[in-house]
Amino acid sequence: MAQIVSRKAPPIVRRLALCAAVLGALLLGLQLLTVPQAGPATAAAERPPLQTPADQLNPSPDPQQLLPQPPSPTSTPSPTPSAAPPKAQVSLVRSACDSVRLAAQTDQGAVLAYRITDEAGREAAAGRFTGSADLIVPLSTGHAYTASVSQTPDGAALATSAAADLTAPCPVAVTADAPLFSDPCGTDRDAVLVPRIIGVDYRVGETLLVAGTNSALGTVTVVASARPGYSMGGPTQWTHQFSSAPCPDSQQQPLPPTAAAPAPPPAPPSAEPQSSAAPSPAATADHPAGGDWQASTGTPAEHSSQTAASAWAPGPLAWGIMIALAVAGGILFWSKTRH
Repeated sequence: MAQIVSRKAPPIVRRLALCAAVLGALLLGLQLLTVPQAGPATAAAERPPLQTPADQLNPSPDPQQLLPQPPSPTSTPSPTPSAAPPKAQVSLVRSACDSVRLAAQTDQGAVLAYRITDEAGREAAAGRFTGSADLIVPLSTGHAYTASVSQTPDGAALATSAAADLTAPCPVAVTADAPLFSDPCGTDRDAVLVPRIIGVDYRVGETLLVAGTNSALGTVTVVASARPGYSMGGPTQWTHQFSSAPCPDSQQQPLPPTAAAPAPPPAPPSAEPQSSAAPSPAATADHPAGGDWQASTGTPAEHSSQTAASAWAPGPLAWGIMIALAVAGGILFWSKTRH
């Protein structure tokens, strides 16, 4: 059976063990003494130590700041009512062959953005305006364009216009001539004289006027408008107030004297024998002297020309003289030229 032999520890070891036991007892007693005085110790710990000039230049961080702080309760702000978006209106119409007229308006005088796009959504023009805008925007032909208005360039549209078609052929520019107003005394002959202009219609209210004379009464406003395929330029509206004053009492005015028809020239003596038959009384009554009568076959001028023609018609004697002169002239010409 083995025998256990005990040996004493060296003196240095025994001293160290004793020192450790005494130190542990002191620490335990110190801890027991400081627990009831946690309040004053904490207050002393919270008192800031005196700082030297060096500490004021290089302050040391607060240990409390290095520790994670619990989240502080945040106060939720009360929701404020959002302002209503401004009301807006926009229109887009074709003003020329390659341009459109943009008219936009808002009731609050706010700064808004406009944007013009084609049928594929591609942006053709954009900009900003305050309160209202009336612009002529040049664009490429062959597309249909739409305008929209929003608070920001990329914001939701507040208003959108109808499409302006630039695919149709360019309209022909025409100018309306001013109508004329015929306003004599009285009201029976008051009229509006409308010119004939290709591509232009003239109206009084809803009534379409014809080219020429149109009766009128009172105050009349004539408005000219362009037909499809035409564009109007120049004045398009004219107003006239017709007078209703009656005509003054007119006296019978003598008619201006008319020139009498000239008498036919006297007939030359005819080679043919004249008829010796005297005119009948009935014929004399139907045909008074002087030629101022009208027969069933014509007027006195026609009868005089027929009488002169028959009086100057060549007879057999005249034809014989002319033939003899022609033969004599021929013989004379032959005798002169035969040598």
